[in-house]
Amino acid sequence: MKEERATILDMVAKGKITAAEADLLLEALGDPGPERQAAAGFPARPVELKSKNPRRKRPLLTPDHLVQMGREGVSADFIRAVKKLDVEALTGDHIVQMGIEGVDPEYIEAIAGLNLPALTGDHIVQMGVEQVDIEFIRALRHLNLPALTGDHVVQMGIEGVDPEFIRAIGTLKVKNLTGDHIVQIGVASVSPELIHRLSELNLDGLTGDALAQMAIEGIDSDLIGEMADLITNDR
Repeated sequence: MKEERATILDMVAKGKITAAEADLLLEALGDPGPERQAAAGFPARPVELKSKNPRRKRPLLTPDHLVQMGREGVSADFIRAVKKLDVEALTGDHIVQMGIEGVDPEYIEAIAGLNLPALTGDHIVQMGVEQVDIEFIRALRHLNLPALTGDHVVQMGIEGVDPEFIRAIGTLKVKNLTGDHIVQIGVASVSPELIHRLSELNLDGLTGDALAQMAIEGIDSDLIGEMADLITNDR
């Protein structure tokens, strides 16, 4: 690792990265410790406590990855956000790609702790590069719909589906609701209010096809609200 450290220090000398950014890169290579920091010209700082969660796994970054990000001018904020990651689907190459593409550090923080097995590292990178709404990513934390694949999630994110729709659809009990239905309904900009109304009615005969048809026809929550008593009295 001596060569990588020398490269990082050389980038500082040439003004390609700041001392603070180099500090973060050196730390990612392995805790530089007060002595090594002092030798590198950095002020000593308290040793950072490691995570108490033994199951926490960060993406594997090699020294070459770190040097590449330093050369490309990846921001210190991005590196700090990466330190919080515990998403096993992401590799070091994924991290480098997002850093070079200028993915928002807030996006990186939003996916930390995201437990959605359907999402691969490529899916996560694609949404980051496409600048998917960070609130959409946060809404995924509450999603429990096995019918959705990673491709479905990416499509909704890129299409700008309302994060509140994502939160609402998980509360709705619908027969034969597929991932394609959910995408179609979300992309059609069905309001979260409509989903909540239907959830409150708890209609036994509501199917995925019927819900998708409502989306196509543009039925709104006010109409469902007016029909609520009729539907209830007809039972």
